Amino acid sequence: MSEKIFENIATPTDTQDFRDLSSTVVAQSPSGELEATNRPLPRYSTPLRTARRIRSFRPIIMIFMMFLSLASGSLFAQLTGSVTLGTRYSDNVFQLSENDLSRFDDEHSSLDFVKTSDDMILDTRIELAYPMHYRWWKITPSVIGNISQAVSNTEKYRRDASVKLRVDRYYWNLSAQYSYNPHIYYRNFNDADGSGNSEEYCYSRNGYRADIAVKPIKNTTLKGNFRIEDYFYNQYFTEADGQALTGGLGVNYRFPVFSLDCGYSYRSFTNDNKVDTDDASYESNIYQGKITLPKMQLSDKGTTKWQPSLGINYEQRYYQGNDSWYGGRADFTYTMNAGFDLIFPSRWEIGLDYSHIFRNVESDNSSVLQSKEYGENRLGANLNYKF
Repeated sequence: MSEKIFENIATPTDTQDFRDLSSTVVAQSPSGELEATNRPLPRYSTPLRTARRIRSFRPIIMIFMMFLSLASGSLFAQLTGSVTLGTRYSDNVFQLSENDLSRFDDEHSSLDFVKTSDDMILDTRIELAYPMHYRWWKITPSVIGNISQAVSNTEKYRRDASVKLRVDRYYWNLSAQYSYNPHIYYRNFNDADGSGNSEEYCYSRNGYRADIAVKPIKNTTLKGNFRIEDYFYNQYFTEADGQALTGGLGVNYRFPVFSLDCGYSYRSFTNDNKVDTDDASYESNIYQGKITLPKMQLSDKGTTKWQPSLGINYEQRYYQGNDSWYGGRADFTYTMNAGFDLIFPSRWEIGLDYSHIFRNVESDNSSVLQSKEYGENRLGANLNYKF
């Protein structure tokens, strides 16, 4: 399927647990999100928070303007790109547990930040690339911008940007990418050791990624990637800051009637500013599998083609803390998705996809079991034009 623009507004691999609402304590979710417990708030003093360095789009904007300033004369003839417009419906946009959904239905004050538990998210993605050829090398720098906006819960928005450099040879390719996500909002939590009020739990993220793909034999592609992600939370939740390291290996094999992708990734998150025993660090095993059918004619006489696919991801996350919230805790997240692309001869593509996410939890703490498990269904559609 074509590349989707629906990167989660609050993905299950992004955020970090912390303190919860209404005098409960929150812990870290599979992506780092905060989660509620019913244990009493620990009595400790938090060091004064230092001023956070303000990050802006200025470096990315300067790179983007320099890139466009070169685009004159013959360069415009080689400039390529794509524009994608999409929409996604989620039936659980805040990834609330069944207990939280019941509290929301009962209009509990701790969930008054939730306008609707489901929502429609609008997405726009623009990519510009300038492929250059030197002898047997193909070198392609590119810039990518993403904008996402939830319709009802307007605090859930994204303004992301990235720059990428890719080098291609006949049997292999190598790429390096930097991405900046200045605002990722998960939900509200009570800032128990600070303002004492319900505050937005959000963060910015710097991402560095390297990928390599090699075709050693016919119909086979070996893949590898490594990622570094730095998380910087807002002034209310600086103790959730941390760094995630992810390394992955995969293989793609093209059978006569379909292609198969299989992969494994190891991920570790280190909670840099942990307070006392509230250590949200974890280690994860992530398994991926995907089957993609070849492009097929939609009708006997037409030129439009379609291409279906089916995939599954499975993550085992083991927390490293020793307290009653993190000790012995493991999260197991299943993500299943299916969809297809319609490919038109006029550079247009339409993609439709459905995803189901379910997180199962193992813990000796009943409060963890009550607040951590959730399910979510997503239905998305996008329109892509390449030029």
